[in-house]
Amino acid sequence: MSPRTTSKNEEIRQESMKKIMDAAFSLIAKQGYESTSIAQIAKEAGVSKGLMYNYFDSKEDLLEKLVNGAMSEGDKVIGELLSEDPKVTLQNIFEWFFKELKERPEYWTLMTELTFRIGKFKFVHDMATAKMKGYTTFLTELLQQLNFPNPEGEAKLIGSLFDGIAIQYLVIKEDYPLAEMEIFLIEKYCVKHK
Repeated sequence: MSPRTTSKNEEIRQESMKKIMDAAFSLIAKQGYESTSIAQIAKEAGVSKGLMYNYFDSKEDLLEKLVNGAMSEGDKVIGELLSEDPKVTLQNIFEWFFKELKERPEYWTLMTELTFRIGKFKFVHDMATAKMKGYTTFLTELLQQLNFPNPEGEAKLIGSLFDGIAIQYLVIKEDYPLAEMEIFLIEKYCVKHK
C-alpha cells in the first residue's frame, strides 16, 4: 500500500473539518452554544475528541470558523443577487431573505443566538459591526439610485426589519405572516416607489 498523497491528505482533512463544522452548527443551533460540548460535537461528527483539536484550538475557535464561513457564504450570495437594475437587486435580496428563513431556520437560529450573546464573543461583535456597516452602505447606494429620500435611514430600517422579522418568525414559526411581509416589502421598495 503506497502512502497517501498530499492532496489526498488535504481532501481528508477538509472532509473531516466539514463533518465537524456541520455537527457543531446543528448542535449549537438546536441546544445553544453553552449547552453544546466538544465531546457532543465529536460524537455527532463521528470523530474522536482528540481529532477535533487537530483542527480547532477550542470550542470558541470552532464557533469563529463557523461564523466566518456563514458570513463568507452570505457575501457570495449577495454577489449572485446583483442586477443592473437596482429595483431588481433589491427584490432579489428580499426574496432571498424570506426563502432563507423558510429553508434554513437553523442557520438563523444560530445567528440570532450569537447576536444575543454578542458581548461574550469579541469576534462576533467586530464581525457583526463590519457586516452591518457594509450592508448598510450597499443598501444605501441601491436606495440612492432609486431616489428614496433619506436612503441611509431606509437602509438601516430594512436591516432592522430583517432582524425583527427573523426573530419573530423563529419564535412563532408558521403563525408569522412571512409571505405577507415579503409582499409588503417588495411592494414598498420595489414596486410602488417611483
